[in-house]
Amino acid sequence: MDDDNTSKAMVVPGMPGATSPRADALGRAALVRTMALAAGLGGASAVVAFTHLRAMAGPAGGRVPWWVLAGCFGLAEVLVFHIEMRREAVSFSLSEVPLTLALFFASPLGLVVGRLVGEAVLLAVYERQQVRKILTNLAVFLAECTTALTVFHALPGNHDLARPISWAAAAAAVVAADAVGLAVVIIVMRWHGAPVEPARMAMTNLVTAVSNIGLAVLAAVLLHTNPSAAALLLLLTAIFVVAYRGYSALSRRYSNLQLLYEFTRLVSGSKGPEIMLASMLKETRRLLRADAAAIVTVGGGDPISLWLGPDDDIARQRPLPIEGLARLVAAGHAVVIDRHERDDDRRALLEALGATDCIIAPLVEASQAIGVLVVADRETAVSTFDADDARIFETLANHAGMALENGRLIDRLHEQARQREHEALHDGLTELPNRAHFLARLGAAVITARTGSTKVGVALLDLDHFKEVNDTLGHHHGDLLLREVAIRLRSTLPPSVALARLGGDEFALFTEEEASPGELTELGHRIQNSFMHPFWVDGLGLEVGVSIGFALYPDHGVDPAMLMQRADVAMYDAKASSTNRIEIYDPARDVNSPRRLALATDLRAAIEARDLTLCYQPKARMRDGVIHSVEALVRWRHPLYGNVPPDDFVPLAERTGLIHPFTDFIVEHGVQQLRSWTDSGLDLGMSLNLSMRNLLDASLPARIEGILAVTGIAPAKITFEVTETSVMAEPDKTLRVLHGLADLGVRLSIDDFGTGHSSLAYLQRLPVHEVKIDKSFVFAIAADRSARAIVQSIIHLAHNLELVVVAEGIEDEATWNALQRLDCDDAQGYYLSRPIPAADIIEWLTARGLGGHRVDGGLGRTGDCTARTTPTR
Repeated sequence: MDDDNTSKAMVVPGMPGATSPRADALGRAALVRTMALAAGLGGASAVVAFTHLRAMAGPAGGRVPWWVLAGCFGLAEVLVFHIEMRREAVSFSLSEVPLTLALFFASPLGLVVGRLVGEAVLLAVYERQQVRKILTNLAVFLAECTTALTVFHALPGNHDLARPISWAAAAAAVVAADAVGLAVVIIVMRWHGAPVEPARMAMTNLVTAVSNIGLAVLAAVLLHTNPSAAALLLLLTAIFVVAYRGYSALSRRYSNLQLLYEFTRLVSGSKGPEIMLASMLKETRRLLRADAAAIVTVGGGDPISLWLGPDDDIARQRPLPIEGLARLVAAGHAVVIDRHERDDDRRALLEALGATDCIIAPLVEASQAIGVLVVADRETAVSTFDADDARIFETLANHAGMALENGRLIDRLHEQARQREHEALHDGLTELPNRAHFLARLGAAVITARTGSTKVGVALLDLDHFKEVNDTLGHHHGDLLLREVAIRLRSTLPPSVALARLGGDEFALFTEEEASPGELTELGHRIQNSFMHPFWVDGLGLEVGVSIGFALYPDHGVDPAMLMQRADVAMYDAKASSTNRIEIYDPARDVNSPRRLALATDLRAAIEARDLTLCYQPKARMRDGVIHSVEALVRWRHPLYGNVPPDDFVPLAERTGLIHPFTDFIVEHGVQQLRSWTDSGLDLGMSLNLSMRNLLDASLPARIEGILAVTGIAPAKITFEVTETSVMAEPDKTLRVLHGLADLGVRLSIDDFGTGHSSLAYLQRLPVHEVKIDKSFVFAIAADRSARAIVQSIIHLAHNLELVVVAEGIEDEATWNALQRLDCDDAQGYYLSRPIPAADIIEWLTARGLGGHRVDGGLGRTGDCTARTTPTR
């Protein structure tokens, strides 16, 4: 705290009016020393006074009664002129004026009695100090008077007002008296731990003392020369006092406007109630030059109680008399309790606050009182809070209320923004980070790994059999299960693993530490082991598994999107596996490689531009070797990649939705070629392949009917081959399409027979005419007794159902002969011929007798149809 510079020697720490009025904080030892000093000083001064006063000569200018001096000393202490600049006050007390005049116009005893009586009345009646404090101050005043009289009478000059040497003697006496008082103040302040600047205080005291002494000597000389000038002197003094008061009031109003502007600017820049209130208390305490400020709120949000001390330390738990303070400002206006307060209730509030004076103002938010704002302990020793302070403080409180309301609004908006951000970045069901948050964190981890040349492991997790839980128990139980899964995953994974829910039953994670394939596999096993125990949902123990796919930075991708895509591929590989539910990305199994993605775009263009071609593989009757039909096989020569195997682009057409225009192209092109051969005199049939997605297309029979009608080809000449796997995918839907095709009169064939599941149960329901034994059985028939038994069983079963049996994949004469002995109907394979371009079919058949040639084991020309793939593809 800055020091107050004043010429009043009675100002002592620990007493009302002191520069640091916090009596409760004073140590007992310092207080005892202060009282001992006052007692010793008063006793010594009393001895000197009663020993030497009578020996001192009287004044040369006549005697002034002691009671007049008492009034003058009391008035001088009340009319203290001071200039306050922020937290510093420089006072101009007039106490030196009556002391100087008394040296010239009063007896020594009259001076002492008048000073003590006047000051005692002031302290007891006006400032209402305690008795011990009054006695302490009177001891100091007695010492000042004794010092002044001793010095004045010890110096030459005969106390003649006409001689300047007497003026100097009076000045020296009064300065010595002030020095004694100042010395006491400095000693006591040091004892009580208050900051002291002795040189600065002495210089200020000297300047004010010399000014007052000069004014007093001038008045004394004027009165000695012409006593009637007293009236003029009093008039000038009154004018000066009034002018000073007016100037002081105007200056304070202007200063208050500046302070209010600064307060509004600083407080309005605060954010949040706590920050705003702390800033507001500091500014309020500084602007009103107070030692402490406090605020208590009881409504409009969470209760707040803050106390700001002189060291800017915030105390949140200090008890404050909120009820008494609130009652005092119930009318809605600020109330001042100054250090001269006489009302017992108000003084009780001061004691509860531990203050000597204060201002209390209501704190209003949204037209409702929500608390009180308090400033306490005026820093300056020469003034207390007044009505002007109350008005400016009330205005500050109003601004504080509005700032608090705005701060709380900002706080609510920030909280809402945080909630919105949390909701935007987290899954509402499991409270795990969502896809956006996960990708952002993964991106940061990749950047860190790139800088440190480390690896990051990314995983996608998909629950097995989760759909069954939803379908059986409902989505509510499914949601509860997902929460339990999230909890278990969090408890299973180490802190270095970031976990998220991407949606549905899909979760993702990445490791923030160095990762390797072995460590990822170990982590996957740890997760799978945690799923060995059931998840309890509403008393039900639910068993679910998890499929996990891993990708590794930078081995499998260099950015989050690529890593996620590669982990997704690995996860689907894991899901498709019947044994291992943990997979690490393998480029060889990635059907979404850049090459295949490029092929997807180019395939659409090839279909539209009719850049696909068909090759034809002959089929023969085994009993006589006659070529009676061909199977149409599609080929694609890519301008960049060359011959693309059907196993690459046919599944691509199925996944990208191109399978329908792809199939239409094959059927149209094949039937038109059959029409051309028929017109050339060749009597051949043709087999065409359909995919599973074709069998789910209810409009397929109508489109086939239209194509046949345009070409005029008899439906019995066309055979559509379908795999038993595609038929069994969704039997109800595929059966309707198959019956629709059968109603057209076309033939139907089950391709790859024996490799599907449960097909025998549906075989009697299918409107088919033939079955094709898969080549995996045909290859081993000559050497493998088990394979031969399976083929023989299929042939007998098909014949019992009146179906034609076709064996595909015949590559040598031994296999041909073995199938012939087993009574197989038709044959297809490289032993007969590789696929042949359409332009070479007539030449190939002519060389063998136009469809009547028996098979002799010779291979026909292959042309551009060299792609060795599954015939149905």
